[in-house]
Amino acid sequence: MKKILIIILLFIAFKGIAQELITPLSYNPAYRNAQNNATQNKTNTKGGNTVVKLPFFDDFSRQGIYPYHDLWENNYVFINNSYAVNPPSYGVATFDAMNDTGAVYSHMSGFPSVADTLTSVSIRLDSMFATNSTLSPADSLYLSFYIQPQGLGDNPQKGDSIVLQFYAPKTGVWKSVWHMEGMPLDTLKAKYGKDFLQVMIPITDTIYFGPNFKFRFYNYASIPGMQIPSWRSGVYDHWNLDYVYLDANRYQDSIYSKDIAVSANITTLLTNYQSMPWNQFKAKASSEMDHSKGFSYNKLFKPTINANVAQFFGIQDLDDKTYFHPNPNPASVNMVTPSRTFSPNYNSYTYHSNSSPYADFQVVFSAYGKPDINRFNDTLKFFQRFYNYYAYDDGIPEAGYGLSTSNGRLAIQFKVNIPDSIQSVQFYFNQTVGLSSQQYFYLTIWSDNNGTPGSIIYEQKNIRPEYENKLFKFHTYILDHAIAVTGTFYVGWRQTTNDNLNVGWDRNNNKKLKVFYNASGTWYNSSFDGCTMIRPIMGTEDEAYLGVSKTKKQNNLDLIIAPNPINGSHLNLILKTEDIFIDSYLVRIYNINGQLVKETPYKKHINLSGFQSGIYFIQLLNKNGNIEASKKFIINN
Repeated sequence: MKKILIIILLFIAFKGIAQELITPLSYNPAYRNAQNNATQNKTNTKGGNTVVKLPFFDDFSRQGIYPYHDLWENNYVFINNSYAVNPPSYGVATFDAMNDTGAVYSHMSGFPSVADTLTSVSIRLDSMFATNSTLSPADSLYLSFYIQPQGLGDNPQKGDSIVLQFYAPKTGVWKSVWHMEGMPLDTLKAKYGKDFLQVMIPITDTIYFGPNFKFRFYNYASIPGMQIPSWRSGVYDHWNLDYVYLDANRYQDSIYSKDIAVSANITTLLTNYQSMPWNQFKAKASSEMDHSKGFSYNKLFKPTINANVAQFFGIQDLDDKTYFHPNPNPASVNMVTPSRTFSPNYNSYTYHSNSSPYADFQVVFSAYGKPDINRFNDTLKFFQRFYNYYAYDDGIPEAGYGLSTSNGRLAIQFKVNIPDSIQSVQFYFNQTVGLSSQQYFYLTIWSDNNGTPGSIIYEQKNIRPEYENKLFKFHTYILDHAIAVTGTFYVGWRQTTNDNLNVGWDRNNNKKLKVFYNASGTWYNSSFDGCTMIRPIMGTEDEAYLGVSKTKKQNNLDLIIAPNPINGSHLNLILKTEDIFIDSYLVRIYNINGQLVKETPYKKHINLSGFQSGIYFIQLLNKNGNIEASKKFIINN
C-alpha cells in the first residue's frame, strides 16, 4: 500500500510540473522475439533431465538471452550485458516482473508477489567423484553468488525481495535459506562499499545430500498503476545475479576464485556515435575517433595473490580481413589490484578500409591470465558499423522516454561532416500496456540555432509509434522527399497529446547533451543520463543498410565443436547438413591475435598437437570461400 501511495503522489506532482519522464519498459522485446521464432521452449526440457556433478558454476558469459540449458531448468530470467553496473564478469541474469515471453506476469499488482524464477538442474550431492567417497556436511559445501539490486533498471523497494531456496531430495521440500529486501543500488553501495554483494551460503543439513539436489532464486515484484495508460509499464524491481558457484572444500572466507574476468561493456571507439555513415566518418576520421577508451577487467583472486595477465587489443577489417595490432605480442602484466583498466595505444589509428560504400570492423579486447579457471569471460568483442545511418544508442533499451505535455517537442542533435541528405528516420518505440502510447505525432526536422533546435525544415503528420516483430528492430519512417542538410541538424517529433510516446532510452550511452525537449517555448537538455533510440538514415537509400546480404547465405551450418574447452590434442567437428560438397570445405583456425595458425581440408577430427593453451577461433569455408560457420573454442592443457 505504501508503494501505491508513493506512486499516486508522484503522479500528482508529475501532472503539475513534470515535462519529461523516464519509465521502465512495458515488455522485454528480446524475449518476445525469441518466443516468436521458437528458438527455445518455454520450459527447458533438456535441463529437466540433466544431472550435473560438482563443481557447479555459471557466470552467464555465454551468448544468448536464456540461461545455459545444461545448468538451468527454466528460461524466465534475462541473460544480458546491459542492465548491470560493474559486474564481476560480463553477463548477468536479470530478474524483473516479466515472464519468458516478454509480457508482464498476469498476477502482478501493487502488492509484492513471486515473479521470475531461476532453478538449477539436479546436482549430485551424494558422492565425491574425484575421490569416489560419500559427500557429507564435513566436506564443507558452499554456494556463492553476487547480487545487485536495480543496476540500470528499476530499484526494488522494501517487500520486493529476492529469495534463495534449497531443494531436499530426501523430503521433496523447498526451504528458504537466504533473502534480501529491495533497495536502490546507492543504498547497497553505501552499506557494503561495492556495486555487487557477494554471498556465501553453507550446505550443512543432511537432507540436502542426495543425487537430486537443486537450488533456485526467485524475486518478489510489484507493479504500480498510473492514471494515464500510456505511462503504465511493467519491467520493475530489477535484480542482477552473477557468478554462481557451488563446490565442496570451501569455507566462509573462500570468496575468491582464480579467475580473470572481463567486466566492461564497450561498444564503440567513436567519440560521439555508436555508428555513423562511412563517408561522413572518412571526411573527419581523426576527430571522430575516441582514443581514450579503456577496457576493464577483474582479478577475482585473493588480494594477496597477484596474477600474470596478457592484455590483447586488435581491430580487423571484415572486408579484406586485415588486422591492426598496436602490440601483436603483448607482454604479461603483474596484476596486483582487484580491477584494472587496459588502455591500448591506438592514438595513430583511424578506421580505414577499401570497402565501399559501407565498412565493417571487429574490435577485440582480451585479458587472460595464469592461472585462469574460466576462459569464457576473458574476451570482449564488438562490431563497429559504418553504414548509412547515425546512432547514439547501442540498440538495447533499458527504459522508455516521453514528454508529458501536448505539443511537447523532442529533438536529437546530429552533425554531418560533409553535405548530405536525410531519406528516412528510424525510431524504436517501447510497447506500453494496451498499446496506449500509439498516439499521432509530427515527425520533425529542425535546423541549428547556435547549439539548439532552430526553424523547422521538415514536418510530416499522421505518424504514430509502430512496432516490429523482431529483436530490438527499429521502425523506419520514410520521408516523402529527401531533406538536404549541412552541419548540425535535429530530428525528433512534435506531439499532439500529453500521452507518453515511450521511445527507447539507452542508459549505457550518456548523450543527454544531444537530447533537447521543449514543453513551454524554451529548449532544454534532458535531465536524464542516456540517449533516445532515434536514427536518421542518410544518403540515397531510404532503408537502413544492415550488413546482411539478401542473396548470400552466411553461417548456415549448425556446427558443434567438442570437447570445449579442450584438454588434449583433438577437436571433433559435428555438422548437421545435407550439403553434398561438404568434403570440399576448408577449416581455418586463428589464435586470439587473429593470426592463422592452421588450415586444413574439412575432416571430422582436427589434430591440435603442439597448440598452446588459450582462446582460438575456427571458421568453416565452403568451396566458394564463404564462411558457413564460425565458433570460439578454448585449449586448456
